[in-house]
Amino acid sequence: MSNNELAGARTLSVKVVAALVLVEALAVLAYGINYLIHITDPGVLTMPGRIFMLVLCLAAAVWQGWVAYSFYRGRAWTRAAIVAWQLFQVILATTYFQTELIGVAVLAFFVAAGVLILLFAPQTTAFLGDRKSRS
Repeated sequence: MSNNELAGARTLSVKVVAALVLVEALAVLAYGINYLIHITDPGVLTMPGRIFMLVLCLAAAVWQGWVAYSFYRGRAWTRAAIVAWQLFQVILATTYFQTELIGVAVLAFFVAAGVLILLFAPQTTAFLGDRKSRS
């Protein structure tokens, strides 16, 4: 299938998944920037540990942005990366249910659940080439 054919085949589920993964990437980037701003604040990590965490956050944000872009372009390998990220997000969200950030936890949990559901929707799997489109 050429890129011109793919452009017409993008369904709402594909656009929503790509947009939500991009929003997650931007959220991780914002966290990384906030971490950079507060990198000298007192904490349990040494400076090399803090720098490692900063690089890890920024790399995760860039990676998720690339995955969102590649998914939008129809690359099937992105499904595994998206599933892994969403499961990781669910694990992190459940740890926040016992803190004062319960709203963030609920939002992260439902975004991850929505992405996982839409990722395996028949229209999305047809877009990725796993099954024939019914149209």
